[in-house]
Amino acid sequence: MPLQPNIIERYLVNRGSIPGPLMDVAIPAFKFWSMIAAMETGFFEALDGKSCSIEELAEETNCSEEGIENLVKVMEPLGYIKSENGRYELSKAAQRSLPIDLLKDMAPFFKSQMQEYENVAHAIREAPEEGICGWDVVKSGKIGRSYQTTMRWLASTTVDEVVGKIDIPDDAEKMLDVGGSHGLYTLKFCRKYPKLEGTILDWPIGLEEAQTTLDENPDVADRIKLIERDFEQEELPEGHDFAFLGNIIHGIDPEGNRELFQKLSRATTANGTVAILDQVGGVQGSKFARGIAALAGFNLFLFSGGKSYSYNRIKDWFRDAGFTKFDQKKLKQPGFSLVVAQKA
Repeated sequence: MPLQPNIIERYLVNRGSIPGPLMDVAIPAFKFWSMIAAMETGFFEALDGKSCSIEELAEETNCSEEGIENLVKVMEPLGYIKSENGRYELSKAAQRSLPIDLLKDMAPFFKSQMQEYENVAHAIREAPEEGICGWDVVKSGKIGRSYQTTMRWLASTTVDEVVGKIDIPDDAEKMLDVGGSHGLYTLKFCRKYPKLEGTILDWPIGLEEAQTTLDENPDVADRIKLIERDFEQEELPEGHDFAFLGNIIHGIDPEGNRELFQKLSRATTANGTVAILDQVGGVQGSKFARGIAALAGFNLFLFSGGKSYSYNRIKDWFRDAGFTKFDQKKLKQPGFSLVVAQKA
């Protein structure tokens, strides 16, 4: 969580009396590694549902008391924990926002990104087509599984809002989730529309994650099938009333997206609907909202050479593919938007 300066401190930051590089480089780096430490040691799990002393936290996490004492000194002003009479517990905000059971599994992906990003100046100078990480790093292995866990958590924070904002005909029968991974969106849409049958299309590691979702939700599992396919290299299956793409197009170059939207047109029925959930660029609003969107776009550029495309550009790809109705819906999460298009 962000450190919250008081009004005088904000004034000093804005006038440059508190050095900007300190706030933009050093402090975020210290925060990042303190969070990684908390994630990897099980610090938050140890406080889940109870309060602990320094000694108890050290024992629960198998850490030194000195290390835990330093960690609580960071986590309290950040707002993750609160203290009373020498005992510590999770703040209400942390209880609401932390995916406590997923944190250990998410840490390897975040660490790998930071380690790769030491070549950031090279990316700025050369703009490598595949970025400085690339998608191959998350297609298998420990980092791939960690990435899938992170995507599951990210989707869990938006899925209810997304499904609530998208209306498709009640008699729609077939949904295609392109790059659907964990399958949380397909699951929710199938629950919302009892006649709907879903198809999740992804890499093998993504379908493993989707299978976990189906195993945990047998009430709709029989209406969802899994297909292994590289949608950039192969055609999409046809005959779908509705197609959904969550955080997909930002990782594809403009020509690849142009081809993908043509495939979506062929994959959907004559009056089919397609919904794009992504970090749409060019957002208006506060400096905070614009800053989050810009930083997300910069991360995409570093990670895979991707970018956050504007609503107008996405609309042009839809129009070229034969879609005629368009709408953009903002989400609560800064930088994220839904773009919904229909053929007729």
